[in-house]
This record gives sequence, C-alpha cells and structure tokens, in this order.
Amino acid sequence: MSSVDEILAKVLEPDNESIKTGTAELKEALKRPTICPTLLHIGKYSPSPQIRQYALVLLRKRLAKYYHWEKLTLDFKHSIKSGLLDALTREPETSVRNSTAQVIASIAKHELEDRKWPELLTFIQQLCCQGKANEKELGLYLLSIVADSAGEELKVFLKPFISIFHSALQDSNIGCAYYAGMTLKNLIPYIGTEEATMVQPLIPKVLVVVKNLIVNDGAKAVNLMEIWEELLETEVSLLAPHLKAVAELCLEIATKRDLDDTIRIKALNFIATLARLKKKSMIKNKLVSPILQTLFVLMAEADEEEEDEDEDEQVESTKPCIVAAQTLNQMALHLPPDKVITPLLQWAEPAFKGSDIRSQHAAYAALAVVAEGCAEHIRTKYLPAFVQCVCNGIKHPQAHVRNTALYAVGQFSEHLQPDINKYANDILPVLFEYLSATCVSLASGQKVPRSIDRVFYALETFCETMEEKLVPFVPSLMDHFFAALNPAYPFHVKELAISAIGATANAVGKAMVPYFSRIMEHLKVYLSGQLTLEEMSLQVQALDTLGVIARTIGEQTFRPFAEECLHFTLSLVQSQDDPDLRKCAYGVFASLACVLKDDMAAALPVIIPLLMKAVESNEGVTAQLKDDDDESAFPAGDLLDDDEDVSPMDNEDDDEDSDVAGYTVENAYLEEKEEACLALRELALQARGPFISYVEQCSGPIYKLVDYGHEDIRRAALSALTEFTVCIGKQPNGEEACLVALAVLIPKLSEAIHTDCEIDVVNGALDCLTELLKELKGLVIKTQGHLDAVLMCIKNVFSKSTQCQMMEQAEESNEEEDDPEDPDSEASEKLIEYAGDVLPALGNAMTPQEFAPYFAGLLPSILQRTKKNCTIAEKSFSAGVLAVCMEPLDGVLEPFVPHLYTTFTTLMRDSDSEVRNNSVFGLGELVLHGRELLFPNYPQILQLLSTALSREDNPLALDNICAAITRLIVVNISAVPMDQVFPVLMSHLPLREDFHENSSILKCFLFLFQNGHPLFVSHLPQIMNVILTMATQQELQPDAYMWKLTDLRVQTTKRLNFTIPNF
Repeated sequence: MSSVDEILAKVLEPDNESIKTGTAELKEALKRPTICPTLLHIGKYSPSPQIRQYALVLLRKRLAKYYHWEKLTLDFKHSIKSGLLDALTREPETSVRNSTAQVIASIAKHELEDRKWPELLTFIQQLCCQGKANEKELGLYLLSIVADSAGEELKVFLKPFISIFHSALQDSNIGCAYYAGMTLKNLIPYIGTEEATMVQPLIPKVLVVVKNLIVNDGAKAVNLMEIWEELLETEVSLLAPHLKAVAELCLEIATKRDLDDTIRIKALNFIATLARLKKKSMIKNKLVSPILQTLFVLMAEADEEEEDEDEDEQVESTKPCIVAAQTLNQMALHLPPDKVITPLLQWAEPAFKGSDIRSQHAAYAALAVVAEGCAEHIRTKYLPAFVQCVCNGIKHPQAHVRNTALYAVGQFSEHLQPDINKYANDILPVLFEYLSATCVSLASGQKVPRSIDRVFYALETFCETMEEKLVPFVPSLMDHFFAALNPAYPFHVKELAISAIGATANAVGKAMVPYFSRIMEHLKVYLSGQLTLEEMSLQVQALDTLGVIARTIGEQTFRPFAEECLHFTLSLVQSQDDPDLRKCAYGVFASLACVLKDDMAAALPVIIPLLMKAVESNEGVTAQLKDDDDESAFPAGDLLDDDEDVSPMDNEDDDEDSDVAGYTVENAYLEEKEEACLALRELALQARGPFISYVEQCSGPIYKLVDYGHEDIRRAALSALTEFTVCIGKQPNGEEACLVALAVLIPKLSEAIHTDCEIDVVNGALDCLTELLKELKGLVIKTQGHLDAVLMCIKNVFSKSTQCQMMEQAEESNEEEDDPEDPDSEASEKLIEYAGDVLPALGNAMTPQEFAPYFAGLLPSILQRTKKNCTIAEKSFSAGVLAVCMEPLDGVLEPFVPHLYTTFTTLMRDSDSEVRNNSVFGLGELVLHGRELLFPNYPQILQLLSTALSREDNPLALDNICAAITRLIVVNISAVPMDQVFPVLMSHLPLREDFHENSSILKCFLFLFQNGHPLFVSHLPQIMNVILTMATQQELQPDAYMWKLTDLRVQTTKRLNFTIPNF
C-alpha cells in the first residue's frame, strides 16, 4: 500500500481517476492507529508545501473531535504538542504556518481547561516578547487563533497577557497590533466582570489601530471593527466610556468616498447595531443628529444612472447609499419616533424646497424608510404634510426623484393605515396616469421604464390596504390592469399587472365578480402548457394571484372552478422543481380549503405529503465554513466521518461542527417552508373533519420548527400548531386529546414569549394564546399551571421582562440618568398591545368572578399607560383593552368603577381621535355592564357625551358616541331625557364608519319598539331610513345582527301595520 504522503499527492492531482483512487486509499489510511503522528510528520517534513498543508488540515479536522484526541496515548499527545510548536517556528510558508496554528488551537480547546498544556502559554509569551518583529507577530497570531478556538479556556490565563496587549497595540508593526486586537475581539464573548477591568483600558488603543489599518489594510480593518459590535452584543459596559469616540470614527469612515465600500458599510453596520442595542446611549451622547446627517448625505450618493440600472439586490446591498437607508430604518424601528423625525426634517425640508436632485432623492428615501418604525408618530402629527410632499414628488420631472417618491407612496400605503386612505383621490389618479403613459409608450415600441416597478408597488400597497374604500376605483383600476396584459407587452409588465389584480382582489373581494371571467381567461394562458424560462416568473405570479382570487371572490363564484384549479395546481407542482412555484401552489391549496371545506378530503392524501416534504426539507441550506481560504482547496469533508463509530457518551461535549461558522438558507426555500406551515394551518382551520386524521403526522415535524433559525418559520410553526390544537378541540369527544396537545403547546408558547429575541415571533406567540382562548375557552386553562403561564406572559410583557424587551432595554442598567417614562419604540408598544389582546380573551374563558382578581392584578399596569405624558398608542391601547374587558367583568365591576370611570371620562377629552374613540366605547361598555353602579353618574355622562357630540369631527368617534348613548338608553331609559337626547341621536345616524356598532343602534330601536315608546313611532320614517342603510351594509355585519334587523322588520309590520321592505 502507498505511503500516506503518496496518497495525499494522488488526492491533490488534477486527475479524476487519481483523486478517486487516492480518496479510497486515504479513507483506509485514516483508520491506522498511528495516523495522527504520521500526518504531523508529513506536515513538518514533506518537501511539498501543498502536501504539508493538506496533512495539517486533516490532522486538525481529526483532532478537533475530542473523542479522537482522547484515544491517543500520552506519549502520542506529548509528541504531537511539542512537534506542532517546533513546526510552527521552522515553517517558512505562511499558509502552512497558519494551518499549523489552527491545529494547535484545536488541541488547546481540549487541553487548556485542565491546565494540561502549560508549555503552549509559555511558548506564546516567549514569542510575543521577542525583539524580532516576525516572531512577535507569529506569537500574537497564534494567540488570536487560540482565542478564537478556545476563548472560554484561555480567559483564565488572561492576566499575564495584558501587558503584552498594551505593548502590541502600540507596536509600529501593524501586524502585531492587528493580531493583538483580534485576540481581544475573540475573547470578548467570554469576558466577565473580573477580566473587564483589565481589558477596558485597551479599547482606546484598538480604536487607534483601526484608524491605522484603514489606511494600510482595509480587509484587516473590517475584521477588527467587529470588536465594537461584539462589545455591544456582550460586554457593553466595556465600550460605554468610548462609545461616542467609536461612533464618531464610524461616521468619519462612512463619509470617506475614497475608502473601499466594504469598510464604509462595516462602519454603518456598527451604527445600526448601536441603534438596536444602545438607543439611550445614542441619545444621551447627542449622536442622533450627526448620525442622521451622515446617513442623509450618504443616501444622496446614489446616482440617477445607478437608480435606473436593473441591478440585483445582492449588488445593491453592497452600496453605502443603500446600507445608509437600511441603517436609518433601524433607527426608526428602535428609537422613539420623535428622536428620529424631528432632526431628520432639518435636512429633508430644505432638500424638498431646494433644487439639488440628489438631496431630493435622499429626502424622499428618508421619508420612505422611516414610515414603518415611526408610523404612529407620522400618522398623528405629520401625515398631511408628508402626503402633500410625496404627491409633489411623484409628479417631479426627474425620474430619479420621481421613482423614490413612488417608493415612499408604497411605504406610506403599507404602514400609515387607515389615515392614508383619505388621500386616495390625490394619489390614485396620478398613478393611473403613469400606467396609461407606460402603456402608450410600450405600444409605440419603447423600452419599459424602470419606474414601472415603483408605480405598481405604490398601486398594489395602496389598493390592498384600502379594502372596501377601493370599490369606487375598481373599474378604472381593472381597465388599466387589463390594458397592461396586452400579449405584445413584455412579460415583466404582465407579471406586475397580474400581481396588482391579486392585490385589488385582496382589498375588495366580491366586488371583483364582474371581472372574474376575464381574469380567469388571462390566468389560464400562463397556468397551462410549457413555458420558457423567461415566462416562469409570470406563471408563478399567475398561480399566486389564482390563490388570492379563490380566497376572496366568494365561494359561490369560485366553487365551479375549484376542482379544475386543484388538479392543474397539483400537476404544476409535480411537473416542475421550483420552490417559488411550490410556495404559490401551497397558497392555492390553502385558498381552495376556504372554498371546498371538508370536500378537500379527497385531495389531502396528495397534498399533505407535498407540504410535509417542504416542512422537513433541508434543501437550500448551505454550511458556511470557518476554514481559511488557504485551506478551502483541500478535500476533507467526508473522509473523517465514517472511520469509527463514536459513542454518544464519549462524544457528549464534542463540537461536531467545529469547522462550520453558520448556515445560510436560500430565501426561496425559507418562503416555501413558511408557506407550507401556513397552508397546513389553513387546512386544519377550514377542513377540520378530514384533516384531524393528519394532525399527529404533521405535529411532530412542525414542532421541530418552533426553534428554527429564521423568525418567520418559528412564527408560522407556532401558528400551525395552534390551529392543529383547535382542530383537535373542535372534534366530537376531542377534549382529552386537546388537553394533551395543550400540555405541549402552552409551555412552548410561553417559552417563545419569554425567550425569543424577535419581537415578531413574540407577537405571533401572544396572538396564538389569544386564538386558543377565543376558540377553546376554559379548556386552555383547565390543566394546572396553564392559567399561571398565560398570566405570566401578560405580566412580563407589560413589565418589559421578556428577552426581546430586555435586549432593547439592555443598556438601562448602565445608565444612571434613565427616565422610566422615556418613550419606547413603536415596535415595543405594539408588543404590549398584543399582550393586551390576550387579557379579554382570558376573561371570556372564565366566569366574571374568576376573572376579577386577575384583572385587578393587571389593572395598575394598564392604568400606568393612560397618563398625560404617555404616547397616543399607549393611551389608545389602554382605553381599548379596558373597554373590551367590561363584558367579561359583567356583574363584578363595583371595585373597579372609580378608576375606570375616571380613566374613560378623562381620555374622552384627549387631543387624539383614536384615544377619544376607544374611551367613549369603553364608557358605553362600562355603563352596559356596570348598570346600577353607573346610575348616579348619568347626568354627568350625558353632559360629557352631549359636549363631545357637538365638538367631534372624527367619524369613528362620532359613531361611538351614538352607540354609547344607545347603551345608556337600554340600560336605564328613565335616567335619560329622551325628548332632548333621542332627536339629537337620530340626527347623527346612520353610522359613518364603525358599522360594528349598528348592532347597538338596532338593539336600542328594538328596545324602544318593544316598550312602546312614543318616540319610536314619531321618528319611524327616520328610523326606517337608518335601517335601510344598515341593510346595505349587511356583508359587513355578523349573522346575529341581521337576525335583529329581520326581527325588527317583522315585528314592526305586525304591530304598527307599517311595512318595511325585505333586505
């Protein structure tokens, strides 16, 4: 048999047959008991640098596994350790020397913890203290590698190296300074309080090293700059005294256009991390304004030519101007909104008024990217001005500015609901003009303008969020969309039009029925037959829109097409291997379940395996290796995997993935997995009868995804498990099985709420709790410990004690001047709203007597958010959650009335219409469920409502005032001066926007009629007009409401001989 060095030579030959033979021989050679000393010998003495390095790579990969290291005799271990140190000093080739250091670091992880390799530390210290620059640099390089591999083990030996770091960081040899800095970076995650005092004085010196590296070696500068983000993530107290200096250096780096973009982007990444983790320090160090100014300047760097190029997202994300916008988005998401908007306008407003095109582009881009994080603040304080601004922008003569303004329109439409809808008459006609002009341009043979994507984005987002208010615009919209589907036009234009049709259907639902046949004709063209590669994206979009149409057009309209739709969707999935297509197909399956309900049974044996394959698939997952580029050419992946069986006990603490830095998953496969979870959820909801047979099969694999690395998958998995549990509970005799499922799900939801770092996942888990309580009522809290778990989730979110909240508030413990009333980001406020939604759902799952003490315990936390200095969102949330808790407290409200009455009547006078609206609703509910407890307050309540009615101009608030008056009448008509009140009430009917309150109005009419009140007869024509208007809104109302409406018609006809038409 060949010697090992000969075998390595074969594997490295550029010949497939040689590689195949050599690989087989190498697998056998690796089973020899003396392989480790043999590889070391080759690594030291082979005349070929390539073979030396390959031997060391194999040695490292083998000895990185603790099992293999422990199998060696003490003599072998000693000879390998001493031989490696000798090899390191004698090796002339840098790449081989680096691989030698990597082997040393792997062994250090095993040996340092038990102090079994003191010679290594002595060796490193001796090298670092040498007068020769190259030996000192080698010692510091080795130390940095050991710190990276065995940081936890090395930190106990840190003290003797501190003086070495001080010296090295000031060394004229930039290599020594760099590796000293990298050693510190690698040790940061393991540093505790004791080590922190030693390390902190080194931080300013690292700052100087970074400045020097920026000029001399950009790649090393980028690597070392990671120390600042590492400090923010783990040991923020070390960085706190130097935070301002680091931030200012990053701003300086970001603005230098002569530097490599990689360095500038790294600097911006630190600013984004700073906003996410140290927002209060950013504010108190007065960094917000200079950061925003820098970001604005960088966003203005984008050239018109760049804007018009069809570059992919990966290329775009490497540009500082794009990363600056992403950083601004992070600031908007994590800082209090007034801290962002006010200073930002200092640069945006002059830009809008000026003539500099780049500055105007930056200003519109800034408005667009802050819309998500500062939505509530913009909506309540700046919306008219901002809308006027973007309306001017979308008419701008320069395409560069116009396209960015169109993007802002889309962002506003997505995040500034519902107020943005008021401006439909200002925005939609301009977008229609763009579409018409584009179609004319295409008809004359001109190139598709890049702005077409932005126009459709603005249209889609605006249309989708308008809901029924879009109905008057539908004829014009469909004319434009059908025009864009001209067969002669480019595929991309048709793809955009089909997507926009889906968005419109999402908004208006059955109002699309007149266009259904024509839409289906277009979709069938792209869903049948073999398409070219260019047409594939169009087919995917057509399938996506088909799913939307199936779900929204109405069961009666789509049912005749459902079976055909199901069959060709299955055919598409089975004939094409494309994750995007499969994702859209899963959406179609979910939509068809809404139409076919239990009739989906016949298709489930085919559909469920498809969905579960996506759930369990690892397709698209790529391991990111730690290996240096110098080692990436050496094949070693599976050579070491099957040489021996490893006992699980022997391998308990082993790091099998020591070479893996992390994993990436292609977005298409992530989205497919998420959509598969959501489709399973929908099947469990819509086809409960047949799906129950698949719950057990699906639950296990879905449960594994609740700890998945991507937040969207975790959220979708929790949602699916929740619906599976509801499905079980809704089955006849399903209580026992449901309790078993809840015993698994409730702890998992509680764990996610308390420990997940992503706010969106926590929101989703809270939403799952609410859904369970609404659907399964007391069954959710029947098992011991479940009630406490639900309450603890609410309490801890209210007290900001969950992991995701503590991450945002992490710096507070280090800030002496913290104000507990400092405003939160809007995302944090939204999280508290989700927790608030759980409370009334919990109340409705209990008796009032059971619920009252728990409500009492949480009431102070809610009332705390009604103070004058609280944000609009906080006050609106508090009034709303208190209002919907009145019903589950019916009959036990007495101890709460003083606080609640004062809260509602105070907030009724708030400057914000939403706060007033929720407060009036709450006051009405308090009267309805408190009854005689509120009788003494009737005069004051009526006076408050009368004053509010005369002053209020918000339609929703007006509707709720009317509904509150009807509740007072029904509860205690004798305390209401009807001759004065009822005519005023009738003058404000019918309701304008809050059609859910039609039920309260109707209940009042029935009450007056059944009690023979004379005002009912005298106002009968008016009442009939109101009722007829209600009837036109029947699609917006629940069945119980229509029953009341019909009952009133019948009774009125019988008793008063007054005929009301059928509805």
